[in-house]
Amino acid sequence: MRTYTAAYVQKRKDSDAFRAFVDFYEEDGKRHKKSKTLKAKTKREANREAEDWLRELERQELESDETPEAVKAANMLVPDYVESFIDIWEQGKSIEPSTVKGYRSTAKYIRYGYPKGNVKGFAKVKVKDLKKKQVEEWSAGLTASGLTYSPVKKALGLLKQVMTQAVYNEVIVVNPCNGVKPPKKSKKNEGINALTAKGLRDTLSILASLEQTPVTVGARIALFTGMREGEICGLKWKDVDLENKTLWVRGAIGRAIGGTYEKNAKTDRVRDICLSDSLIDILRKWLEVQQTEFHEFGRTVGAGDYVLGDLDGYLSPDTLSKGWSAIAKAVGVKGTESRIPTFHDLRHTWATRYLAEGEGVKTASSVLGHANAAITLNTYASADPDAKRRSALLTEAIAGGQVAPKSSILELTGTDN
Repeated sequence: MRTYTAAYVQKRKDSDAFRAFVDFYEEDGKRHKKSKTLKAKTKREANREAEDWLRELERQELESDETPEAVKAANMLVPDYVESFIDIWEQGKSIEPSTVKGYRSTAKYIRYGYPKGNVKGFAKVKVKDLKKKQVEEWSAGLTASGLTYSPVKKALGLLKQVMTQAVYNEVIVVNPCNGVKPPKKSKKNEGINALTAKGLRDTLSILASLEQTPVTVGARIALFTGMREGEICGLKWKDVDLENKTLWVRGAIGRAIGGTYEKNAKTDRVRDICLSDSLIDILRKWLEVQQTEFHEFGRTVGAGDYVLGDLDGYLSPDTLSKGWSAIAKAVGVKGTESRIPTFHDLRHTWATRYLAEGEGVKTASSVLGHANAAITLNTYASADPDAKRRSALLTEAIAGGQVAPKSSILELTGTDN
């Protein structure tokens, strides 16, 4: 297989035209040269055209039937190799479309780096040439440039996952991501931005005073159940048993490239959630509003209709999220990190408040739909500043023969039921 080196440009002596040259080596190690007259009129255009020609020569070489697959892969550019795996996963349906969308977004950092921070990606680096030091500098650069913990960790994780496959497929010998640690979580703007107990009461009071809409109802469902926004959008009336005070999370609405789609619940497990009297009252009133809207078009709300949906189907998670953000910004809602809480922070609020009251981690994990209780504990442990302050008084209260006060979840939400 031929191995090409970088292209370079010279101006012809007998004209104003530019000519590109590339050196290449045959398998016997002998050096050869190719040249091509370019159409470019300026030096910058000529350099760009020469680079395009070099990439085309490399592509043709990689597509040669005589070249082993592992060698072709090793000579691919790192971002192209990553994208090829995402394509395989998507075509094989081994990952959710929402995950595909997330991977493609994350892959941009691998290809382009972070232009705002002048951090270069691996757009010109071949798989076989990728080194641990380059990965370390790239990861550190992303963090130093202001990217938050989550996107950097995801980008490094995706690159490591693909390079692990490269080792398995004998494309490379050592994974250049091994030993590269993700950035540490910054204390600033990286913590759980849940509402305090007072913030929760105030927010529920505000939502109760507003007109009933899919957004205001969806936000209240999140605060009372800890459900994800996609799960709330995917909730159907057949999954809600108001008489027995239970709902079942069976599916969700996922985000994909080009739109949304229906999918199974996360971890593919159906779970049940008990409903408080306050939430049952909210849902009954909302059903009346929805029935009125449906009746105008000669229909009634059926078991297969979405709780937050309309005649056309389900509510998009993006619509729910953006609608909540607009309300939170307008009324000045702030979380424990002094930021406007996202819709997902409403889920964090339920979990944080529940655990702050000393309730069981396993029950919280079941309600939240986590794969195991360790996820719940690792995510929400020490997330509540009020709980930390109370812990400082615990031993003193016990030593004095006092019983530490414990408010119920219903009291925290401001209900009397």
